[in-house]
Amino acid sequence: MPAHRGRRRSSATPFARGQGVVEYGLILSLSALLALVLLVFFGSTLSAFLQAVGDAIDAAT
Repeated sequence: MPAHRGRRRSSATPFARGQGVVEYGLILSLSALLALVLLVFFGSTLSAFLQAVGDAIDAAT
C-alpha cells in the first residue's frame, strides 16, 4: 500500500488560496466604494425619503 494512500491533500495550492483571499478583498473594497459613491450622490434624496417615512410613522401613531 502506498504511503500517501488515505491522506487527503488539498487541491488548492497556497498561491490559489491566497488568490481567493485577494479576490474577496477586491470585491469587498469595490462594494464599499460603490456604497460610498451612491451615498454621496443620493444621500440627500435618501435622507428626505427616510424623513418622510419617519414623519408618516409619527403621524400614524
